[in-house]
Amino acid sequence: MLDDKLLERYSRQILLPEIDLVGQEKIRQASVLIVGCGGLGSMVALFLAGAGVGKLTLVDADSVEVSNLHRQLAFRESDVAKPKVQALKDQLLALNSEITVTAFLGRFGVDPESDTGLLGDADMVIDATDNLSSRHAIERSTRIMGKPWIMGAATRLHGQVAAFSQSRAEGCYQCMTPSEDNSRGFDCRNEGILGPVVGVIAAWQAQDALLFLSGKNLEWGVLRIYDATQQRIDRLVVTPRAECHAS
Repeated sequence: MLDDKLLERYSRQILLPEIDLVGQEKIRQASVLIVGCGGLGSMVALFLAGAGVGKLTLVDADSVEVSNLHRQLAFRESDVAKPKVQALKDQLLALNSEITVTAFLGRFGVDPESDTGLLGDADMVIDATDNLSSRHAIERSTRIMGKPWIMGAATRLHGQVAAFSQSRAEGCYQCMTPSEDNSRGFDCRNEGILGPVVGVIAAWQAQDALLFLSGKNLEWGVLRIYDATQQRIDRLVVTPRAECHAS
């Protein structure tokens, strides 16, 4: 149960009728797996840690680079060359010492047994990767284990978010993006990215996660497309494809 210290810490969040005491306790008991600790993952993790999600598991194989710092605001110049998972873990615990943070240095989708272990007690999975093959690996693993996940992507001045339920009754990521071909190379290294665009997408992912963890139902299978040049949001409904062979 929430003690007086925690009640004060999360008081502004508890005031929301959509959260209140019951929702905050659910958030405190929740576990979230964040795959990717770059621009999206680091920002989502800060939001979730600040909100009091009880357990966060971080997965990433990369180290902090100078070119990350303009958008990956969880990191500092002193973190350059450190593994992102460790640098981010340090920042999250400095923000909220009441939570548990586990850092896994490696890539999701390489070892199915390892992926299963990482997914174990996760109530929600956040995709913060930067390539199609990783997202398809998350789709396959979470579908098999009946876990919901939230996809996020950002490049240039555009971003996308979509949430997929445990059942995938609304369709799945493979229904939306059948190909796993990464050859087009639409990522930050090739295309560039404006830092605040990453913040917008990460905030949407974190918002969806917190509402779900507090007991609210999400609008599953709706792809939200953000265009920063026009401050425009388009919505596309994902539908199951008859030929989808996801399993």
